[in-house]
Amino acid sequence: MAYAAWVLGQGYTVDDLLEVLVKQGAITDEQRRDIRLRAPQAVVRLKRIAERSRGVAEEPSPPEIVACFGTRAIDGRVLDEDRVMAEIAKALGYRHIKIDTLKIDHDLVATSIPRRFSRKYIVLPLEKTERRLTVAVDNPFNLTLIDDLKATTGLDVELVLAAKTDILRTITDIFGFRSSVDRAAQTSDPGFDLGNLERLVKLKNEGEIEASDLHIVNAVEYLLRAAFDQRASDLHIEPKRDASLVRMRIDGVLHSVHRMPKSVHPAVVSRIKTMAHLDIAERRRPQDGRIKTEHGAREVELRISSMPVAFGEKMVIRIFDPDMILQPLDAIGFYPRELALFRSFVARPHGIILVTGPTGSGKTTTLYSALKARATADVNCITIEDPIEMVFEDFNQVEVNRKAGITFASALRTALRQDPDVIMVGEIRDQETAQNAIQAALTGHLVMSTLHTNDSASSINRLVDLGIEPFLVGSTLLAVVAQRLVRRVCPSCRVQRPLTRDEAHALGVQLPEGGERLMVSEGQGCAACRNTGLSGRIGVFEVMAVSDAIRDLINERADGPKIMRVARREGLLTLRESAIRRMLDGETTFGEVLRVTAEASG
Repeated sequence: MAYAAWVLGQGYTVDDLLEVLVKQGAITDEQRRDIRLRAPQAVVRLKRIAERSRGVAEEPSPPEIVACFGTRAIDGRVLDEDRVMAEIAKALGYRHIKIDTLKIDHDLVATSIPRRFSRKYIVLPLEKTERRLTVAVDNPFNLTLIDDLKATTGLDVELVLAAKTDILRTITDIFGFRSSVDRAAQTSDPGFDLGNLERLVKLKNEGEIEASDLHIVNAVEYLLRAAFDQRASDLHIEPKRDASLVRMRIDGVLHSVHRMPKSVHPAVVSRIKTMAHLDIAERRRPQDGRIKTEHGAREVELRISSMPVAFGEKMVIRIFDPDMILQPLDAIGFYPRELALFRSFVARPHGIILVTGPTGSGKTTTLYSALKARATADVNCITIEDPIEMVFEDFNQVEVNRKAGITFASALRTALRQDPDVIMVGEIRDQETAQNAIQAALTGHLVMSTLHTNDSASSINRLVDLGIEPFLVGSTLLAVVAQRLVRRVCPSCRVQRPLTRDEAHALGVQLPEGGERLMVSEGQGCAACRNTGLSGRIGVFEVMAVSDAIRDLINERADGPKIMRVARREGLLTLRESAIRRMLDGETTFGEVLRVTAEASG
């Protein structure tokens, strides 16, 4: 079939699609031949994947087949399904979109077209006016679909192209969740399984979820799967006066996702409590628990917290992905000098390393990654946490339980009798814990812990304020690491612009002389980053080594600013300077630097 005939809408095959990609300059002739030769094997593999995930060995579409090889286009970008659909849209004169499930009108999807019709024709309603229905499709040549939609809705139909995988996933999530919640709202017996007390909770695949009648179980599993797919760090289920609000925190920002009937909220909370081995009858006091489950080939830890609020029980699920929490030290954001310093501290046989920063600044990732670097067969690593963030076999992990008399201080005393080499204390909160940490360091152990202070130097004053003698702080403290997380510039919509004079002044940055400009990056906003211009996060660090000069200042009870001035003369890079360097490297934005280091003086 000639390219012109394909554009006229006579259907298409893999060969036709490859011809279009070549003519539009996306791939070379050599890449076309390679994909064509490997296509038959890809069809078999994609059918197997579809059968595992959706329960049916569906025939893959030409864009799915072409995209599965991860080929690099001529411009260097990966030829994924979205890129292929964008090229088809360009050739046919259609609009292409990347579906964002957080911005889809769920009511429109659930009420405009029946689910069976949507799945059969792979069509997703996006927008509806008095005269027109806009739908996302993966096959613009299906004239039967257009005729049926016109006859069913009585509206003109506008087609927008999107990836088949995104359309099917969105249909499953929205229809599945909506159907489960609606059915649960109609019955007083939602059918959640009180007998499921397995340590590992295995979620169903899409086909299994749809085949089940346990509506609340389904609704919860749709929520968890959606949170995993969206890379959410937290899932909030919040009772309001007339409904229940579901929100997800993605890259540090909360997004509203669903509104559920108020009658369904208690059953959803009870289902999650059952999975986490909590008391479903207790609703008047806070409870904490955990769930271990799977996403793809990885195990995921969920930390559950319930708390009574004005309109019922609020449930927050914190999601811990091992691939994010436990990373190599060189992958979490240290610059080479700071990385070398930190590694040298972690390799020491004894002393104290403190990591400081507010909640959500990545301290757990830094400590776990440091422990992983030390946790070899000949090293005994013990952690004392409240609660245990992630369970790792390489560490001997202890959870604080005040009812049982296990506090940070008491657990640390006991840990010293367990022949430890490295001890991680979740947080130094009081004098007793601080004194025990000092004692552990003095008796030949490496201690790692956290403090809630704004910068590295003020941590020293905090220890003294807790009642630790300055000479003990100076003789045991190896280093203090202050850190924050900044959001990255989205790589899909990154553009460069010059830093303005006012912005440079706000950051304390000296502009080059002679008219030369400092270029910074920012995201214009696209589907991949939900029009925020930001995607993902990276750490910025302030690593202060306790040198002889700083040790003398500690013994003199010097204040934080004086210690900081000496540390900077010795080469310390402050939090703000580290963030500015990330900005000048094009990794984050001016706004992020200002937001994250607002308390830094530069």
